[in-house]
Amino acid sequence: MKPHLLHLLLFSLILATVPFSIAGAQDKRGAGVQTVVIDPGHGGKDPGCVRNGVREKDVNLRVALKFGKMIADNLPDVKVVYTRKTDVFVPLAERGNIANKAGADLFISIHADAVEKNTVVSGSSTFVMGNDKSQANLQVAMRENDVVSYEEDYSAKYEGYVPGSAESYIIFSLMQYAYRDQSMNFAELVQRHYGKNIPMKNRGAREAPYLVLWRTAMPSVLTEMGFLSNPDDRRFLTSAAGQTKVARALFNAFSEYKAKVEGNTRIVSLPPEGGERETHVADAVPEKRTEANGKPAAGQGGSISRNKERGLEFMVQVSAVPKRADVRSRSIFGAYAGKVVEKRVGKLYKYYLGPADSYAEALSLQREARSRFRDAFIVAFREGRQVPLTDEMKR
Repeated sequence: MKPHLLHLLLFSLILATVPFSIAGAQDKRGAGVQTVVIDPGHGGKDPGCVRNGVREKDVNLRVALKFGKMIADNLPDVKVVYTRKTDVFVPLAERGNIANKAGADLFISIHADAVEKNTVVSGSSTFVMGNDKSQANLQVAMRENDVVSYEEDYSAKYEGYVPGSAESYIIFSLMQYAYRDQSMNFAELVQRHYGKNIPMKNRGAREAPYLVLWRTAMPSVLTEMGFLSNPDDRRFLTSAAGQTKVARALFNAFSEYKAKVEGNTRIVSLPPEGGERETHVADAVPEKRTEANGKPAAGQGGSISRNKERGLEFMVQVSAVPKRADVRSRSIFGAYAGKVVEKRVGKLYKYYLGPADSYAEALSLQREARSRFRDAFIVAFREGRQVPLTDEMKR
């Protein structure tokens, strides 16, 4: 049997166990965002990209430490774990292991990009694990994944991964299926807050097969803050003020993500130009008041009639797996057996509770569901098609 076919066969077996391994990881974590792992890319003998004497590993570490301190100072209920706090080399697989052992609720890998012989390309982007067909996204992933060449026996450690092999990228792009939507939700928030805080092109939230995200059993992203090969990006990213602005954007995205996951109405944010932190009520999460009969009070719940007019409904996603599940199975869905809605999305089978006509109703459903599905989260649909929740909440 050809090596690549053997790899695909082994991978299909791995996929079959994903729902169970993910469930085990979920049981170890709480329902909120209690632990975040911050991963400053590269380090030690691996400098990352180097342009005009600027080493990526140094920029990554400075931003990561600033970002972590902002969380510690402003969100004391969150435990911050770093994959490195000094200039040391940490293998890619070990970075994911650190997050898994910490029972993290979110993994954030911080990087800067560069391209050869091109000083024009610029801007920030944030990636989730996936198999986007864009050649540009694949090239970025290949550059970051080349760090495995610094590790001994990397082919055995990464189960046959070969740098530069398209087959390897296809195989390893599928490992974050269960957390793809949550990861993308956070990636989109990062890009939105970059747009508010840093003066460079917003290249968007994307998919690419990054090995550092390969085995993280939680929502995970890799963010590229800008291009060290671009003079303007490099000047910004090497300045103390620029690094603070990037860290502040990451903090505000994290704070908003945490609030939405936990169903909080108040979000702690740091103003773009510094100053005292702000706590504001998010339009996305209306405060829930009830009448004596237990139903939402008049005017509460995000205006049910207005949502219906817009063709908008909310659902709570409880599972996403590559192998179809029996919706009647109590061993899988517990008390929700027979009540879940199945949707085929690409190569995934996704399972939802709902629909709910208002965000407040979906929020209540989410809180109930988390007694069994600790990572249940709210998604929005317009006329049967999933749409970005954050965009709908701003309307």
